[in-house]
Amino acid sequence: MSVDEVADRLYALPIEEFTEARNQAERELRKAGERAGADEVKALRKPTATAGAVNRLVRGHRDEVEAFLAAAARLRDAQFAGRGDLDEAAKGERAALEELVALGGQSVRTTLEAAAVDDGIARDLRAARLVREPEPAGFGTLLAHAGPDTARSGAKAKSGSRRSRVAARPDQSAARARLQEAKKLLAAAEAEERQAQRRWSQTQRELEKARAAVEKAQRELDRLRGG
Repeated sequence: MSVDEVADRLYALPIEEFTEARNQAERELRKAGERAGADEVKALRKPTATAGAVNRLVRGHRDEVEAFLAAAARLRDAQFAGRGDLDEAAKGERAALEELVALGGQSVRTTLEAAAVDDGIARDLRAARLVREPEPAGFGTLLAHAGPDTARSGAKAKSGSRRSRVAARPDQSAARARLQEAKKLLAAAEAEERQAQRRWSQTQRELEKARAAVEKAQRELDRLRGG
């Protein structure tokens, strides 16, 4: 069995089974004389609960995940390139997202939202070997889908066509495009904020554990000294 096959099997497991299964796979590879492969398997990190849930969601419902990422791409195209209907694209992405959340639980939402606006995270999502929640790279990937003046040029083209049909109707396309862009950026910012809050909470928990360990060790040392 190759290292990739071992990794795929491990990251499909419930997280409470990961460490034992990884160690067993490492021992089997060493016994077979595959030291390099054993070292690679040993280096595989146990995923967090959220990352594990996302990995299992992708492996168990890959078609639905691909449909969601395709819907996210259509929304970006409608928003930044003027291709397709913005409202329909937004509804399609929301429906695909909610379907996946219903399948994987609320914990997967933030990672899915990040993958919708970051191509790198989308690639990691597809690989289904996440060890922690990904950190969005910011808005660069999202804005990269909008070439220079893409949204404005698309709005102008629509505006010209509309004016040729109904000259007296106010042109709202540019305003709608700006609104949709602002909404998308807001969603990305909110997703990043939620991740930052979770990371802060995790850091606080780890800090408390470390303090408790120090206090326990100090008490043990004091007891030994007193004895």
